[in-house]
Amino acid sequence: MTSKPVDLIGSNIWKLSILRGLAFAWFPIPTIILFYQSHGVGLEQAVLLKTILSLSILLLEVPSGYVADRLGRRFCLVVGSAIWLCGWLFYCTGNSFSLFAIAEILSGIAVSLISGADTAIAYETLLQLNKASVYRAFEGRLIAIAGITEAVCGLIGAAIAEVNLVYPFYLQTICLALYLSISCKLIEPKCQIEKADRQHFLSSKAIIANVFANQPNLLWLILLSSTFSTATFLIVWLSQGYFQLIDLPITAMGWTWGIFHLLMSLASINARCLENRLGTKKALLVLIILLSVAYLLLSSINNLSGIFFIALIYIVRGVRSPLTLNLINQRVPSSIRATVLSLSSFSFHLGFAIFAPIIGAISSRYSLSLGLFVSGCYFLIVGCWCWYRYHVKS
Repeated sequence: MTSKPVDLIGSNIWKLSILRGLAFAWFPIPTIILFYQSHGVGLEQAVLLKTILSLSILLLEVPSGYVADRLGRRFCLVVGSAIWLCGWLFYCTGNSFSLFAIAEILSGIAVSLISGADTAIAYETLLQLNKASVYRAFEGRLIAIAGITEAVCGLIGAAIAEVNLVYPFYLQTICLALYLSISCKLIEPKCQIEKADRQHFLSSKAIIANVFANQPNLLWLILLSSTFSTATFLIVWLSQGYFQLIDLPITAMGWTWGIFHLLMSLASINARCLENRLGTKKALLVLIILLSVAYLLLSSINNLSGIFFIALIYIVRGVRSPLTLNLINQRVPSSIRATVLSLSSFSFHLGFAIFAPIIGAISSRYSLSLGLFVSGCYFLIVGCWCWYRYHVKS
């Protein structure tokens, strides 16, 4: 079978760029805690909703990556975006914890299908174009697009939320409808998969066994990546509690959200500079320390200056993602790329599902400061241990 024409395959690059922007058009996020509270859902329950999201992702994360490797990455993106759209319709019409939980479950199924498949189709497209060496730069650009989109949409969402807290959800739903439309137009890169003998495809179980038993350096890299992801995802929800603690106005929440994501975008674009200056291993260690120290210092401050440390966590998020994703992609073959990337996402969501409810309970029942302090200690210990094991096994 002949491969798709290069010009058609090349169109995936700009389509994926648009899809990344639409996926991160998070109009409701800067004020979502206020939205929850308007329907009687507190901070602990809000974190529980995100735990439900993570648990629903866990159920299908690795199997969905295997499906993407066998049935096609485009297939997973189309089906996933359709389910995602249905999930957000529940947010647009729901008014209770149970309906929001259904929305999170559907969103989790969608994310599990999309996660790994989008990265895999990007890397495979560049492989077919003989441009795999620019993947790290491309991933950095995608993160920048995501950050800028989140920044702009956060500003718009916060402004609209002052009129009605549900309006940002309507805008988000429109973006997901566009995502579905564009994902249908992607071209599946086939040449790399066709070159492999399909009779020798590993089963999902065998792939996992191979990662954990035969590639310990990849295992610790995945665990390190998941630790970063847990820390940078958790701060999204804890920071909103922090903003309420210091009486930050709704409009100001939008502006801080925008600044955070612009900084994250700039950091992702310049991630390669830090890696070239320090080397990959030293750069990862510096990021772990900065992340943990930011949490610890934030726990001791209850004024506007704490926003600086939240911004620092977003900067770490922007730098680490292209570094870790590039390292993972370099260590896996094309035929199982989506599966291994989904395994990385699985590790993150498992860690979040275990850790986040504990921090949510501590923050609600004792104090937000204690929740931030415990988080900082945890990320410092676990992050340094994963980094050390990765360093030893590499």
